[in-house]
Amino acid sequence: MQPSSWVKDKEEKKIKSIKLLFHILLTFFVVWLFSRNFLISLFIGVTHYGIDIWKIYNKDKTVKSFILDQLFHFIILIISWLYIINGFKQFSNLSVSIFAAFKIWAIFITYIFCTIPLGILIGLATKRWREEVNTSKEESLNDAGKWIGVFERILILTFIINNQYEPIGFLIAAKALLRFKESDLKRTEYVLIGTLFSFTLTISIGILVKMII
Repeated sequence: MQPSSWVKDKEEKKIKSIKLLFHILLTFFVVWLFSRNFLISLFIGVTHYGIDIWKIYNKDKTVKSFILDQLFHFIILIISWLYIINGFKQFSNLSVSIFAAFKIWAIFITYIFCTIPLGILIGLATKRWREEVNTSKEESLNDAGKWIGVFERILILTFIINNQYEPIGFLIAAKALLRFKESDLKRTEYVLIGTLFSFTLTISIGILVKMII
């Protein structure tokens, strides 16, 4: 819930960034809007600020660092949730309607994760190969690859949830044919690595969420 200009400002000005404060205030108000709990909103806002400060000054921009950053946020949300429901003792008292909505929330969160967050993870994992590709040889649309990946993962996840595995094969074949170039082997290999990585993760996540629900 922040524009790219805020992210760039945080990276350049670090702890002095006013956009960082805007982001934390936005986080606080969104949490308060949904929870109506001031203490929880303050707790999430302050811890979010601390995690973002750590991320800004952390020079390690690898997959491990990204996963650790998201794990910190996830743990904070779990702690907040347990506080709101008064701990594990309240599990048995949860209404049937909440369990009935579990499938919807599980699928919704899976779709969200498979778009931008999973794209960032794939980008970090394929960074070493991307640096070997000379991007100056060929012009491309701004962020085209990013959005191609987002939409293909949405399609794959939809196919998996609806038990339609056959179209995934056609999607792989179509993308391979469109992007294959013998004259630029490195770029071709990079695209295929990213594509197969994206497909494998999305299919695995889709199968996992189906088992859960």
